[in-house]
This record gives sequence, C-alpha cells and structure tokens, in this order.
Amino acid sequence: ALTPLPDDVDVCLAEAEELLFARDRITSALADRVGRVHRAGQARQHGHASTRCWLRTSGGMTVGGAGRLLTLGAELPRLPVVREKFATGELAAGVVEAICAAVAGLTDEQATLAEPILVDLAGKAGAAEVAKAGRHLRAVLDPDGEERDERADYGRRFLRVRPGKGGGVEGEFYLPREAGARLMALLQAYAKLRAQGDDRPLTVRQADALIALLEQKI
Repeated sequence: ALTPLPDDVDVCLAEAEELLFARDRITSALADRVGRVHRAGQARQHGHASTRCWLRTSGGMTVGGAGRLLTLGAELPRLPVVREKFATGELAAGVVEAICAAVAGLTDEQATLAEPILVDLAGKAGAAEVAKAGRHLRAVLDPDGEERDERADYGRRFLRVRPGKGGGVEGEFYLPREAGARLMALLQAYAKLRAQGDDRPLTVRQADALIALLEQKI
C-alpha cells in the first residue's frame, strides 16, 4: 500500500488481480474467526452489544459490510464445499456472499440440498445470477421463509430526501423487490442503452429517466 504506484498500467492490472485474490483469502480467514466469535457470544464479553456492533466499532465497518461478513461467518460452517473452495480461491467473495445469503434461514438439511446446486451454478455464472437462483431455490425449499423475507424486505423500505444547493433535492432510498424491479425496468428501458451521439454518463441518463417519469405523472 505504501509503495509507489507502478507506471505501467498492465502491471497495475496484474497487481490488482493479485490483491483481489489476497483480499478474498483474508475475507475467508476473517469469516471463520468472526463466526467463531459470534457463536461464542464473545463480543458481548468485551462490552459490545452484538457481534455486528463489534465489527462496526473495532473494525470500522459499515452496517452492510458487517452484516455480510457476519452472514459468511454464520453460514460457511454449514457449507463445507463452499468454505473449502472459498479458502483455496476457487470461489470469489461475491459468489460466496450470494450463496450464504441464499441459505441463511434455511435448516441444515435444506442448506445441504441447496449447496451443490449453487456451487455448480457458480462455476458457470456470476454473483448476480447465483443470487437470483438462490432466491428462487430458497422459495422452493422454504416457502414460509420466503414470505417472511418478503415482509422483512418490504419493512426496510425508506426514502430520505433533503434540499440540496441551488434548490435541488438529494437523498437515499431502499425499495423492496417488486418496486425495485419496476425501477430497474424503467432504467433498463430508458437509461441503460445509450443512443448514438449521446454523451451523457449513465448516472445522468438515469436521472433524466426519473425526471421524465415525474413530468409525465406529476
């Protein structure tokens, strides 16, 4: 981290790939240890309200980052094939996170059934495809759990807006699955594909698509 950045861009690319590989191996080792701490309830013994709070305060992690690492630590012990492939570099962290999220909440028996299907898919597809397949598989194996997940997902919805400089508006939001899919369909249709001669960046095209929707509906 402290060495000068290489002048050769190809060297930067090669070193970045090495660092990505090393980062995933560190995440694998870290997840094992975080899982052990969590199962023992050790974070509370050191004055933290929960393992997640410990990761946020001691590790400086975001809420989302702490949650993802905690999910890895909790689920990998139930997924021996995924754990081994993650540790040896055969599976990337993004794919492993998708698999662990898919089996979270399933019984040990259901997780055992899901693991080979998701591992096989991971050899052919990326993290997004694995996550999508994992949600479908979860719905099949645990319909009641899928319904609970949908209710919880809906309960997370929020839209926070505040006035920006010059009279504009900025903010953050979270939409549940169905509404999120509708938004993504809108952006896919009206913002993702760039017309010939259109030099607007994607973020601006997405904003323009939302502006057009507001102009039509309000």
